[in-house]
Amino acid sequence: MNCPQCQCYCPPDSRECPCGYRFPADKPAKPSPFARRREAVLAFISGAAGTRIKLFRLGFLVCLLFWVLALLLDDRLPPESAILPELHEEPLQAAGDLPVPFQVSVKKLTYVVKPLFHYQLSGLVVSQHRGDSFLDISHRRWRDYLNIKDLCVVWGRNIRSGVYREMKFWNRDFTCMCRFADEETAGLFSVSHLANNHILSADRALRRRILGVRPGDQVRFQGYLASYSQPANQFSRGTSTVRDDTGDGACETVYVTDFQVLRRANPGWRAARPLAFLGGAVFLVLLLLA
Repeated sequence: MNCPQCQCYCPPDSRECPCGYRFPADKPAKPSPFARRREAVLAFISGAAGTRIKLFRLGFLVCLLFWVLALLLDDRLPPESAILPELHEEPLQAAGDLPVPFQVSVKKLTYVVKPLFHYQLSGLVVSQHRGDSFLDISHRRWRDYLNIKDLCVVWGRNIRSGVYREMKFWNRDFTCMCRFADEETAGLFSVSHLANNHILSADRALRRRILGVRPGDQVRFQGYLASYSQPANQFSRGTSTVRDDTGDGACETVYVTDFQVLRRANPGWRAARPLAFLGGAVFLVLLLLA
């Protein structure tokens, strides 16, 4: 090739002419179409992988947030405006035409139930305790499988005053406990409009319905105020027959013949809780596999 400055011939691989002219460096060869496509695919996969991990992480955090919120909100007690009229009524109790003591069997154990009064109550569940709870050793020790659940409910005056919304309720194995924020709240509370009910049932359909009840649900149940015993283990329990007693023995023992959930509380949050848990588990697995 000839030098553009002095027109002298220079070999093709020359970088500089004797006259001092420097030949420009060769331009890099253009990549082939195949190489360009390969680079584009690799760049897309790399970007998609990073975006996918970010999406999985975001999905997991969102599901975790919803699960925590549902855990906190799915047992909220409803406002007074959402309470049904039936819950303002007093329980019904009658002594006539009672069946004779009868036997029922649960888990191959026989219990003797002695009805004392017909009984019907509509109330708001503020706390509960399952007899088959992992932490409950009393029911297992006594082999008391007929008392499937304790339901602590309020009605009447405690509904009308709205005091139930200002209180904290919780259950132990056989008792319902409550705490007041201050003396003013305590003054509004009526002890005769709260009851902890030992719920007895040997019917499978009723047991499933009762076990599905949560705090905040409005329920109506009827049956018998009753005492019951298990002769094989020399176990027995009585019942309160008035609403204004307190302390040991003040709980109502109810053999339930009918149980209705009049209105469930927080259906949206209750549906969201298992879905959020399942979604979080799926996103966590995807993150671990990504």
